[in-house]
Amino acid sequence: MINITYFKFRAPPDKNKVLTPSFFTNYFVISKSGERYIAIANLNRKDLTPEQKRSELQRHSAILLATINYLLSKHGGSIVYDQKDIIADYYEEQKLQIEKYYKERRLNRLQQKLVSLTKGLQNRIDLNFANYIKENTGYDIDIFEELRSRVDVIIEQKEIRSQQELNDIGTMLHFYQKTSPDGEMVEKLRSLLIDYSKRTTSATSRSRKAGYSEIISKGEKEGIEKVTIRSSTGPKPKHLEMQESISPDGKRKVRVIQWSDAKHAVTSVVIEFPTASGPVYGTTGIHPDVKASWIDNTTVVIETQKDYTPIAQHREIRSFDDVITIEYIER
Repeated sequence: MINITYFKFRAPPDKNKVLTPSFFTNYFVISKSGERYIAIANLNRKDLTPEQKRSELQRHSAILLATINYLLSKHGGSIVYDQKDIIADYYEEQKLQIEKYYKERRLNRLQQKLVSLTKGLQNRIDLNFANYIKENTGYDIDIFEELRSRVDVIIEQKEIRSQQELNDIGTMLHFYQKTSPDGEMVEKLRSLLIDYSKRTTSATSRSRKAGYSEIISKGEKEGIEKVTIRSSTGPKPKHLEMQESISPDGKRKVRVIQWSDAKHAVTSVVIEFPTASGPVYGTTGIHPDVKASWIDNTTVVIETQKDYTPIAQHREIRSFDDVITIEYIER
């Protein structure tokens, strides 16, 4: 048995088709609700000719390696702990994995990797990525094509039915707000979000065990109503408390977070830069006496206890050229 996903039919794939992250060679046309759809099956590629598979392997490998370089140019150096750039290290590991999959001719793994690496670009509505890939590889890519197809299906069913669908509608609305807005489409997406917020709020009031959602804010700008919803797929924490301190120049924040559920508890300290954030200290248990404050714009002091075993304890954190030194007072 195989899993089949349905997408709105636009045009039959051919060798010049714009590559989407979930591009598959196997397809057939079916009818659903009077409209034509493509049913795309994730198969084992045994029906690809050797030449077709070689071509797809080369295309995916080239696009993936260019994607890594693009992401490194955007995020490399965004968070560095004690001179160790964990983001650059991560992407270097991804490069090695891509090269391994290419040598092993594992096209399905390369496709999965492309979905994973471009998800964040899609969520942030990165409109420069496609041009970068075209210029550096010669290939076309549209990371929003599959999203449009999924949103078409949600609009047809007239309601949001899952967290994934909520994410898709929110991302598509953001897309239209950043590009040339389609007034009719914006209104449809906005109505779906408002309907979902009403239904979710009602369901949440009846049960908190399977997760919870809450409306953080409502507002209107340029005729568009904005509804911000915070959703959790798990139960509400047993304990959650945050203390925040802002640097003297107002550009950075340090937060002490105490969190616990039925089984686990942790106290952590997180430093937030203008474009990135990261934890610098953590210990198990709820410890109200753990404090963090600014000495100046480049130095944070953390007060803790000697008998608290740290699960993380960094002395320096950097975001690009912005360096923060962390000092500790252990009582």
